[in-house]
Amino acid sequence: MLVGDGIENPANALTMIHGAAMFGAACRFRDTKGLAQSSVGAALPGEAFRSITGTEVQALHSRIIAFDNLPGARDVYGFHAGRDFAVLMGNERRGLSHEFTSLATDRVQVPMLSRRINCLNVAAASAVALYYLCAPPVGAMAVRKDPRSRRPELLLLGPGDHFELGSTIRSAAGLGWERAFVEDLHQVWFGCDRAIRSEGRAAARRGKNEILLIPCPTGATYSYPRVTVITCKRVGLPLHRTNFTGGPSQLVVIPDESRVESVAENWSRFGRQVEFAHLQLPNADFAYHYRLVATIALAEVSRQVGRRPAVKVPTGPRPPIYDHTIEQLAQATGEFVGFDELLRY
Repeated sequence: MLVGDGIENPANALTMIHGAAMFGAACRFRDTKGLAQSSVGAALPGEAFRSITGTEVQALHSRIIAFDNLPGARDVYGFHAGRDFAVLMGNERRGLSHEFTSLATDRVQVPMLSRRINCLNVAAASAVALYYLCAPPVGAMAVRKDPRSRRPELLLLGPGDHFELGSTIRSAAGLGWERAFVEDLHQVWFGCDRAIRSEGRAAARRGKNEILLIPCPTGATYSYPRVTVITCKRVGLPLHRTNFTGGPSQLVVIPDESRVESVAENWSRFGRQVEFAHLQLPNADFAYHYRLVATIALAEVSRQVGRRPAVKVPTGPRPPIYDHTIEQLAQATGEFVGFDELLRY
């Protein structure tokens, strides 16, 4: 079961319901922010936001997982939840309430690598949580000396909705990308009017999002040695068995499959070697949301690319090394000049 705690935005709540359905999970809400009332004004397509209390969650599930960047939270990568559990998702601004945090038997998070984006869109985070808690187990996040050299280039292909693209851009920045290419076939980002532009930028948290977005001409050709296309269709290898550590010579393409027809697309225009990787989803029939699929894919690439090791704190003050280094330099390349000689100069 997926449980939203204090969710305010009815569109996010609806997407959470659709995200839970991708994994055959129920979705309930602890409505403390007027979600039911706001959904009436938003004219959503007949979705009922069913409520639940903390006591009811405890009665239904013995294992309750708080998915938030709480103190002591473990990475979702490699975490084994078992078969019966509830996942608690909090408000984006306030996080989980004290009441729901106290219910948790486990604390889990998706590692954020950005200096300024510290959380994902709540619906996108829900999809990542359910994917890794329900899918076949994967290993822990890699630890590398220079993960930046392993990070592939990213192309967001044909997004059809500015909210979905904005949330995906937010995910890319939070999970470590410093730049991304956008082939804006439907003009939802670069060629849109002012209202759509403002809403899309808000979804991307553009005010503090430092990612560089590069527009690409529709139908342009590329010459990457290796191209990996991520899809929901059962083609290619499963996502976690595909290697995403090819660095800048590898291009990861995430098409919006609600707008991009995989059969009709000329994938060879992206590079010499094209491969496919698919998400392992229990249900084949679900309401498609680009941000959910893309964020799951980005999370897996981020897991494989990894992060730097924790910095070791020196045990004591480091002794001065300047005199020793200067003497070595003088022996190698020239003459050693003492400080007293400089004063007399």
